[in-house]
Amino acid sequence: MVFPVIHSTLDPRALERELAKRYTLSNPVQCQLVSRANNDFYEVRAGEDRYALRVAKADFRTREAYAYESAYVNHLHTKGCLVPAPFCANDGSLFFEVEAPEGIRTLTLMHWLDGKVFRETMSVDDAVEAGRSLAEIHSAGADFSSNTGRALSATAMLDERMPHLLGMLESDPEHYDFYVMATEAVKAAYERLGPLNLPRGPVHGDFQFANVMRTTSGALAALDFDSCGVGLLAEDIFTFVWRSDMEIKDETVNAAFINGYEEVRPLMDGEQAHLGLFRVMRDLVMSSTFAILINRVGPVPGFDGDFGPFTALARKHLSDSGLA
Repeated sequence: MVFPVIHSTLDPRALERELAKRYTLSNPVQCQLVSRANNDFYEVRAGEDRYALRVAKADFRTREAYAYESAYVNHLHTKGCLVPAPFCANDGSLFFEVEAPEGIRTLTLMHWLDGKVFRETMSVDDAVEAGRSLAEIHSAGADFSSNTGRALSATAMLDERMPHLLGMLESDPEHYDFYVMATEAVKAAYERLGPLNLPRGPVHGDFQFANVMRTTSGALAALDFDSCGVGLLAEDIFTFVWRSDMEIKDETVNAAFINGYEEVRPLMDGEQAHLGLFRVMRDLVMSSTFAILINRVGPVPGFDGDFGPFTALARKHLSDSGLA
């Protein structure tokens, strides 16, 4: 019996052979692992050309979801957005699959973007520019359509992920009771959003500073569309704000980001009225998401079992939203 694994590392030499077979690439094809986490990334060199190869974790999303993502990112690329556009294989496909010990893993070869991603610091000016970039992505995706749907629902994410967090907190009644109460309050508030018909469309799903790159040309590029889909546009703003809350910890940066966004796409009154709700929803979604990831890739920066910072933010934002 082969012992089960959660996350394997694919052999770079085997990947080189697979890529050379599937794509028209210059020789020699060389592949090197550069990042191993939720998804694995390899740098691929083919002659003088460079690519990024993403190897998704096994059985994480459906084939239809990956088809949506690759088509959406390709659409944004054609509209002039700086994104990691997928490289088309010889058979016309934008991704392929291999069978690993833990299950089917989906691979996407992408054009290389050269630059540096932002870290724990971001200036107000950079935040304004990043806000504009997200709004431009929303605008560019407004006319995107796909044969495969990928609807995003924050409440469905909570239903799926929160039990994992609560399972970790069974011996910690203070945090456990808070997350039960907060989840019920936020889900009830989301039910009341339905009649407002707030703007929806294709969204990035995880637009935060670590997924924004300052390219060598000085422009901003958006990375990692792994969580993209059709969702509430204003909700997408708080993927940035949440990461900023955890690591940058400067409310002026958050305000600058939202101001930059509104320079391109002004928010409707109904969106403005519920920004606090979207903020605390992101708190809950991310806390419960990390509870899943910790047994897949180990402790994540900022999440090492200490729920204090997470809970403090969620409590504050729940109160700010008027739900507690």
